[in-house]
Amino acid sequence: MSTKTLPRRNLRPGGRNWPLLMAAFIITGGSAKTSSIIMLAVTLALRGYKVRVFDFDHQRSASHILCAMDELPAGHGTIWELMHGAALEECSVPGRYVTVPADPESGAEAEYETVEGLHIVPGSRDVKNFDTESASDGMMLTWFRELCDSYDGDDDVWLLDLPASLSKLVVSALIPFQADDEIVPPVLVTSKEETDLKATFEEIAEMRRIQNARARLRKTEPTIKHILMCGTPTPGRPDSEGDLTVESMERTYGEHFQLHKIRWSSVIRQQHRRQAPVHAYGNKNAAPIEDYNKVATALGFVDLNPA
Repeated sequence: MSTKTLPRRNLRPGGRNWPLLMAAFIITGGSAKTSSIIMLAVTLALRGYKVRVFDFDHQRSASHILCAMDELPAGHGTIWELMHGAALEECSVPGRYVTVPADPESGAEAEYETVEGLHIVPGSRDVKNFDTESASDGMMLTWFRELCDSYDGDDDVWLLDLPASLSKLVVSALIPFQADDEIVPPVLVTSKEETDLKATFEEIAEMRRIQNARARLRKTEPTIKHILMCGTPTPGRPDSEGDLTVESMERTYGEHFQLHKIRWSSVIRQQHRRQAPVHAYGNKNAAPIEDYNKVATALGFVDLNPA
């Protein structure tokens, strides 16, 4: 199929000034949220899109993988400073990865390679204080919507790595979402995570109801259209529990949502330790690269740099 005939994503839905918003979110920990955000961010950047990752999680795993945590210059802004009025560019750094690890014995510093078109707003441990602070200052909840409204740059998509709780912090991130924006839940194929996905749908619906009851103008419309079934079994790694969960999810959600199989792979588990995305060290036909390329295409991000 020609790229001209593939569905193309509207990167400024409704003619708005801020980019398309996509978030990895499910109410369960350790569910491949960060892995999925990193894989999608790098995939889209390699396809020619201008991508910015926002690390909302106090664990800062996305920041670690993209070398934007301990490597930050002293005093550099993070998402916490952004929440308190600092400029977006002052709180962003290029996404990069380690090509040569540091050698403590020789004193040689690590060497890095940047990913063209990819930036990240580094995470901060201080976001744990957001709910307490917003309880005394209700205006804190609208900080991300205000950032969207005032944006005048040329980013194509903002990817949000959200913690596994519908806290006030997460609500503040979802308030600007409109019908064309998406939450893309990564679900490890276990019965527990399938149950957690159902709870996620319920809590998002309740959050939308509460926020829209208060809204005077623009409604909050976080939606789910695509679901990532992560860690699906392969011939080399059979898993009866995984097969049962995939079958159950296909019965439950297959009619109304696009389900995507992300095959289990040892290589994707190395991203954090290597401080590099799979693209930097995996084979070009590595399962995660193939699978997230398919997801990117299904999401409407055609390759702007076809070979």
